[in-house]
Amino acid sequence: MWLLRTSTGELEYFNSPSDVKGGYAILSHVWQRREMSFQELWNLRLPVVSSQLDSNPRSRASPKIRECCKLAESHGYKWLWIDTCCIDRTSSSELSEAVNSMFAWYSQAHVCYAYLHDVPSVGSLTRGDSAFRRSKWFTRGWTLQELIAPRSLVFFSQDWQMLGTKASLSALLEQISGVDADVLTFRRHISDVSVARRMWWASSRQTTRIEDQAYSLMGLFGVHLPTIYGEGIRAFRRLQEEILKHTSDQTLFAWGHVLPIRSTPFRERLSHSNYHDDSHLFAPSPAAFHNSAHMVSLPVPVAFRHAVHALGIRPSQLDVSGKPTTQQGSYYKIHLPDFSITSHGARSRMLVIESSLGQSVLGVATLACRDESTGSCIGLLLRRSRFRVHQTGFKDPRYYVGVTMRGAENWAARRYRLAPVDWAPHILSFGNAPITAEWKRLYISHRPSSRQPQQWKASPSAFRFYCPAWLEVEMKKQGFESDAPLPLSCSRATQLEDGGSIVKFTFTHRSTGEAFRIQVGQCGGSAWASAASIATRPPAQEKQAVALNAYAHHWTIPLSRTPTFDCARNSLRSWPNGSKTFGDSKRRIQLTFTRADDGPIGTHLLDIRVGGRTYLRKHSPRSTPSRQMHTLSRTCALLRRLPM
Repeated sequence: MWLLRTSTGELEYFNSPSDVKGGYAILSHVWQRREMSFQELWNLRLPVVSSQLDSNPRSRASPKIRECCKLAESHGYKWLWIDTCCIDRTSSSELSEAVNSMFAWYSQAHVCYAYLHDVPSVGSLTRGDSAFRRSKWFTRGWTLQELIAPRSLVFFSQDWQMLGTKASLSALLEQISGVDADVLTFRRHISDVSVARRMWWASSRQTTRIEDQAYSLMGLFGVHLPTIYGEGIRAFRRLQEEILKHTSDQTLFAWGHVLPIRSTPFRERLSHSNYHDDSHLFAPSPAAFHNSAHMVSLPVPVAFRHAVHALGIRPSQLDVSGKPTTQQGSYYKIHLPDFSITSHGARSRMLVIESSLGQSVLGVATLACRDESTGSCIGLLLRRSRFRVHQTGFKDPRYYVGVTMRGAENWAARRYRLAPVDWAPHILSFGNAPITAEWKRLYISHRPSSRQPQQWKASPSAFRFYCPAWLEVEMKKQGFESDAPLPLSCSRATQLEDGGSIVKFTFTHRSTGEAFRIQVGQCGGSAWASAASIATRPPAQEKQAVALNAYAHHWTIPLSRTPTFDCARNSLRSWPNGSKTFGDSKRRIQLTFTRADDGPIGTHLLDIRVGGRTYLRKHSPRSTPSRQMHTLSRTCALLRRLPM
């Protein structure tokens, strides 16, 4: 890692914290709009040409770097680390090394300066609306580990006046950040805190890059990951997989809403989706743990005995195989539940209480954790995948997590993925449906599929479409303008309903008067679309209006005649690849509907292409009189040949 020499602001490289003789100081802060980079600071070492500039590179550094160097130097430290200028971000290997070792550098620093640029040096720190409580420093993802890791942390105001230390403000810091005071003061090791609670600390914090939601938490869980900026939310799932390899703490799965006591899902309006973020074992982001502050880990035998006692199962009724046994006494042989990540899901062996109603199979899988706010042991609320075991051919069943329970109104819907084990028999009861309890080897979906199933066949009321923003401009380049504004964004998408009005757009060429009309509507529960050329009076032929009137009833009828509409033929379901071409070699209109990812299910993107000799012919802005007469004579000659 690169460190700053506090006296000069020059950079020097050290292999590890232990190589820094005399120790070092480190800065924790929130990045602002303009921060000095590694390259900019490195260039300050170049010889100074102007005699008016100070030869000391530190004097030409940014105010934040300069003042922090002065502060560390006054405290007797020769070396200082600042993340903005001590990491060469042009090197991916150096950036990855820095991100993975950052917790270690903060924890081994002699002192950490927390610079709060939005907190003045005057005013109360403890007042409910104080600037200290509202500081942006407490909302950022990276500053969580910078709060926890250092042994000595000192807070400074915007003008570099000392506000207090982590030790003296530990009670206040616990109120603001949620991090336990005994963790901040090192009376309790961070590994003794449940995984769910550590995730809860980060649940309300934000990061500029999505991937940093995971990378900023590696040190808190003692794991390391390759940094792959650009992978998005997959980084957080990779973090959870890595945590699972290093701990048996099952509170990792204890996120989301807990089913209320005395609830009976079989008696409610239930719905579920296998592609919902909550339907899987791993959370999509730290924000999913916003209700997990009171989840604590339990030894597996303790959790198992509690579940068996709550269910009223005697030792002679259940052994490790999940089948009745003649074993006497109160001793249970229990396999430790090891979770293995496979392409089919997370494989494990768990105690599952299960019941079914028709095609619906619900179960509660016991977790080795307890909700301290209620005192109940917690289990995963599981549901069987759509196919039964004997239909899939798999020996071990595959489950998804959670259900959505709806009240009398749809807006009252809430999703639950956890359930109190003590109330499992009541939760799964319905009429005379049997309830079973057994050890099961099972698979649980651990992350959403990378490719969701095609959902072209949406409900009629769900079909909506819009055009790309560039379409209107490109159509104008070809001379065509629409008679009505096009929906050019998802927020302005046109929604269609079965039996509702037909959406029409007429495009007219501003020079020739050539026109075509596009119609989109609903028919028999399916969306349809069509395009056809229509007859209009070309602007360039206004002078020939009287001459053409004599033949109007001949030449307008073939062009404006609307073919008999066939709902099935024009249905989008029958279009190959969602595309269809209308017209002939002279006038051709191609419509293409593709599913849009930036809107609700049923949102489509409409692309319009025009072709053919007539539409693509380059027209001069103004036709000459001789050309107009030639066009008129040809029209008359053609009309004479038509059968009367």
